[in-house]
Parts: sequence; structure tokens; C-alpha cells
Amino acid sequence: MNRHSAAYKYWRVIALTGACLIILGVGAGYVDVATHFNFEFISNHFDMFGLMGLTGVLLTAVGCIGWARHLGKRHLVLMAVIVFILPWVLLFLGRPIAGTNIHGPAAPVMLLIIPATVLAVALLMMAALKPREES
Repeated sequence: MNRHSAAYKYWRVIALTGACLIILGVGAGYVDVATHFNFEFISNHFDMFGLMGLTGVLLTAVGCIGWARHLGKRHLVLMAVIVFILPWVLLFLGRPIAGTNIHGPAAPVMLLIIPATVLAVALLMMAALKPREES
């Protein structure tokens, strides 16, 4: 399929916007802990950052599935691997800031592992159902 079609760009923008919302939502928790809660805005509006993360998960899942329809088998597998590994990388990078305490900012990252795994499996299934690409 044409990778430069309007639908391809539309789904890619949705998926990447969702990923940015996840990073902002999760990152706010880490910034809050790293600065010892000096930013009152983050502490007072933490529910907004939580909703950013949840909205980001939904947008990323829908956007990745829509985007994946326009990709070949190899790119689908690569996308599935990235989606599966990214929460683990975020958890690893955040460990020096606050550890992996379930009551700290790592909790939303740990919760991201479940939908990321489901999305990665869905992307792998989509890749398995795609016909082979001609070289």
C-alpha cells in the first residue's frame, strides 16, 4: 500500500500523539518525585496527568492498529517489538529516580506493560495474517 497516503499519515499522527501523551503523563510523576514535590502544579493537577496517560494509551492502541494496516509484515513485527519493549525501557530509565515502588511514579509504567503486551500480540497476529512481501 501507499505509505504516503492520507490515511497512513492520519493513523501515524494519532499513534505518536498518544505516545507523547503517555510520556507527558508518566513523566509528570517522575518529575514530581525527582524535584521532591516542589512543583505544586503537578501535585495539584495530578489527575489531569493521569488522564493524559490513559488517553494516550487509548490513542496509541487505536493509532497503532490503524497505522499497522498500511505497513508490511517486517514493519509490523518491528512495531510489535517496540511496543512490547518500550514500557520496560521506561521502567528501567525511571529506576534511578524513584525505584520500582508500586506506590510511586513507576506504578503507571507497570500498568502500561499489560496493554502494551496485548497490543504487541495483536500486531504480531496482524503480521502473521499478512501475505508475504515479494522481493
